[in-house]
Amino acid sequence: MPESSVSTPTPTADVVFVGGPIVTVNARDEVAEALAIRGRNILRVGSRAYVEQTIGRETEVVNLDGRAVTPGFIDNHIHMTNGQQRHWVDCTYAACPSIADIVASVKERVAQVKPGEWIWGRGFQATRLTDRRNPNRFDLDPVSPDNPVAISNRESMGWTFNTAGLRRMGVQDDTPDPPGGPMERDDQDRPLGPMWDNTRTVFIMPVLPKWDVDEMMDGFQWMAEELNRYGVTTAFEAAIRYRRDTAALQRLHRQAAPSLRVVMGPYPVHGTGWDLEGAAGKIWETGLATNYGTEWLKLGALQIGIDGGVIGQTAALFEPYSNDPEGKKLGSFRLTQEVANDFMAQVQANDWQAGLICHGDHGIHRSLEAIAHGREKVAAHDLRHRLEHAYLWNPQVMDRMAELGVIWNTQPPILESIGSEGVHGQWGERARYAFPFKSLTDRGVIISGGSDWPVGLYNPLQGIDILVNHRFGPEEGGEVLNADEGVSVLQAIRIYTYNCAYTSFDEDRTGSLEEGKAADLALLSEDILSVEPTAIRDIKVDRTYVDGRLVFERS
Repeated sequence: MPESSVSTPTPTADVVFVGGPIVTVNARDEVAEALAIRGRNILRVGSRAYVEQTIGRETEVVNLDGRAVTPGFIDNHIHMTNGQQRHWVDCTYAACPSIADIVASVKERVAQVKPGEWIWGRGFQATRLTDRRNPNRFDLDPVSPDNPVAISNRESMGWTFNTAGLRRMGVQDDTPDPPGGPMERDDQDRPLGPMWDNTRTVFIMPVLPKWDVDEMMDGFQWMAEELNRYGVTTAFEAAIRYRRDTAALQRLHRQAAPSLRVVMGPYPVHGTGWDLEGAAGKIWETGLATNYGTEWLKLGALQIGIDGGVIGQTAALFEPYSNDPEGKKLGSFRLTQEVANDFMAQVQANDWQAGLICHGDHGIHRSLEAIAHGREKVAAHDLRHRLEHAYLWNPQVMDRMAELGVIWNTQPPILESIGSEGVHGQWGERARYAFPFKSLTDRGVIISGGSDWPVGLYNPLQGIDILVNHRFGPEEGGEVLNADEGVSVLQAIRIYTYNCAYTSFDEDRTGSLEEGKAADLALLSEDILSVEPTAIRDIKVDRTYVDGRLVFERS
């Protein structure tokens, strides 16, 4: 924070913030007294006397009155393409705590639509339901015999259907599981409705609503406004699959004053192999690569799914799930080690950053071995490869992660989404290696934070709370999981700001409050450095600035 006494005329600021801590997240983690914005950039940051020199007749002076300013938050992995799902039947545990509640909500929607029309729902979670199981076709058939019903679980890697929905997708009683796509079955081996992972590619994606560009644009606009409300100024869209995705995002950013920077993650591998006919595959075929685009809309990490998910209990583990009475359930892989290795060799050869989507310790191991294989086959500059999600570890894969220098692109709110029963019930004693924020930080691993919305909530302050307190949510009374895995408040803020910018090669422009960098910042309702750590999630965002422009102000 230079404060030189050069005699050149002092430029006048548009906005000056004084009277509260400026959390810079610079290399020295300095907390400054004041900050000035001029145009798109940060003009000065430092002592109050130094910054106040920039105040002119037209300067807006914001008295923070003890409130803190941080860099704009960044969401490292979010599904903005699901914006239209906000209109689906809400089957989250807050709205539907039991299967009977889900059935009642579906019945209500059936009465509102035409016969034969799809009923779409979202957000159920078996471990949160009072029934402690997945809803199935025999629960849903009585209220919707003619309308196909499809409900995604909380992480969208698992779904359940009624009989009409199964038949509409082509699933009969004798249909086998596709590779890497398990289906729950009854005692006669008939599909019951719940299904996971690669079943999405084979059965579900072909029947999903085909929203047009205008509808996608509506979802993106809503999402941008929501994220701004929580101080988010950049988002990594984690699953670009269709032309409508890129067309709508370009339209969003052709507006006169966009309020959200977007990094796109093309997803060209569906199921067990490459899909070069989809939009993501065609992006790959162009020869373009990570970082192509503008500071508002650009290509990020190429995404690939490795194993199953945690909420549906298909994440790949080295040892069986603790709640499996037969002691055989190890989760599932969406592709083989050979396919993952080939993917990473091609990614490495074509200058793409990769985001490998994995969840369990075996899935993490397979991902890391693929990265090592790609580097061995093709030497390249540092492409900053990332593991997406990665929730259950063991000491060996933590060491391997540090050895390879891979970024952990994780989403802390998922700890709350899984819940205490999901963590302890699935993993037993291995829960001591769940979400190991401090263990990986101590090993030198760079961690970035996000939400994976709609799986987790897109409030970074909730994520910072979980990083610091390492606890479950209000539903479990704030039960702490492995208290020694929490990090400091400053470390947690860095995880949601500078480290996210680093993962997308943007650290020279965003992620910290330093002179000359983009004026992306969040004005919080309190001093995040002095409140009780357990009160962090209650902090609100009073203002959000993007590129020096006020894009949100709390009324």
